[in-house]
Amino acid sequence: MKPKLKHFLAFDVGASSGRAIVGTLNHKKLVLDEIYRFPNHGIKLHNSYYWNLLEIYSQIIKAIKKYVKLYENNVDGIGIDTWGVDYVLLDRNDELVGLSYHYRDNRTKGMLDHMFKHVPKEEIFANTGIQFMEINTSTQLFSLVYNNSPKLNISKTLLMVPDYLNFLLTGKKCSEYTIASTTQLVNPKTLDWSKTIINKLGIDTNLFQNLCKPGTVIGKIYKDIACEVKIKNDTKIIAPACHDSASAIAAVPVNILKYKRGEWAYLSSGTWSLLGVEIDHPIINNKSLEYNFTNEGGFENTIRFLKNITGLWIIQECKKLWQSDISNLNWEKIISKASIAKPFQCFINPDNIIFHNPSNMIKAIHKYCEETNQHIPITIGEIARTIFESLALRYKQIVENLEEITENKIKALYIIGGGASNVLLNQFTANSLNMPVITGPIEATAIGNILVQANAIGFVKDLNEIREIVRNSFSIKKFYPKDQKNWNYEYEKIKKLLKKKFNKFTTYYS
Repeated sequence: MKPKLKHFLAFDVGASSGRAIVGTLNHKKLVLDEIYRFPNHGIKLHNSYYWNLLEIYSQIIKAIKKYVKLYENNVDGIGIDTWGVDYVLLDRNDELVGLSYHYRDNRTKGMLDHMFKHVPKEEIFANTGIQFMEINTSTQLFSLVYNNSPKLNISKTLLMVPDYLNFLLTGKKCSEYTIASTTQLVNPKTLDWSKTIINKLGIDTNLFQNLCKPGTVIGKIYKDIACEVKIKNDTKIIAPACHDSASAIAAVPVNILKYKRGEWAYLSSGTWSLLGVEIDHPIINNKSLEYNFTNEGGFENTIRFLKNITGLWIIQECKKLWQSDISNLNWEKIISKASIAKPFQCFINPDNIIFHNPSNMIKAIHKYCEETNQHIPITIGEIARTIFESLALRYKQIVENLEEITENKIKALYIIGGGASNVLLNQFTANSLNMPVITGPIEATAIGNILVQANAIGFVKDLNEIREIVRNSFSIKKFYPKDQKNWNYEYEKIKKLLKKKFNKFTTYYS
């Protein structure tokens, strides 16, 4: 008798698009089918920047209808993952308290300094283990406190974005652990909200819901929704690792027989680059605070010890500007132009505040290079190569920091996510790090989402089996270091610049 196929529907909603992907699991083989895609972006209204979360919900409903047409009305689970840090506030009637802010909204600019006057950064880090960024949920909420926002007076519930979407589908309120860990309000040692920090920031602790682990069945889909989309009434809404990066890292195809935990690093490469290692316990000490590393939650109570780096956001914004003049410009052409551009002409620090959300990214790059007395890149190839080389060298700096803090030598880097398809950046990264770079799968987030759902219903045993399934199901590529002499020289040159007056090379978030 053939084993019954299991079908899972994963919603992977990022900062620029959302996808509905069906995962069909047959023993230890997973097949993906992207059935629906929709745009997602911030909306500028006057001087503020917001998300349209109700539109995302509407697109989820359309995608479930599409699933039913293609796969009939039976699905073993539906799971949603999204970007981190953003949230909604609900009133006593469970209605939205205002529009939902986008993490790139400028209301938190300069707010960290005000926050540290209320609670020292050392105390916040000791209780949460999370890196300091102006986009953090803690900083966003403190900005409401600091500005005496009337929203706080009527808010009764705080939910992170995927928690809110789960609530709309089930009526059940809970906060999934991995997405909650991005708030800088969870204690990674107790695996619960840090009421100490929440109270000291002047935020009502009653806003926060009980935490649930990734792989928790939230509940059954609302009957009226099931009727509308023509799916079964007992369809389970499952919390995967609801933070997209946590789902992605669960799908890293590492073989633990080859690399021990701490000997391999991951790079979740997309709009953001998340570079780190998977460990068993948080690292909260002076060195991790100094280098501004973070301890976010992972599947099976692992810790994602990592650094957030501005990733492909910069080149994505440049591409939008180029496409206004060149309609048929695609990534293949951009990478091709970068590959033949002259190497090592100039460098940028991707994490400098100037690249956070400028009105014109190309002008921001020009300004940065001008202020640091460097060659100013003009052509598409020059600008793209500058970005890719700068990212690769920034990765080297972070890997060196990781090795120093963890006291482990990293032997290989696994790149997952959309950036894994950028062969030029992958090769630059191998060159810069002087270590093997293993890339793929590109759809790691959806894969992790699906396989954590499968774990929730007992179809997949544990994290090791998840990664075994990934290795069985998807191809990976390997890149080996080249041109070591030149890459080492350029890296040492940048380190010398760091010691001089070039504070433009230092990251805004330290």
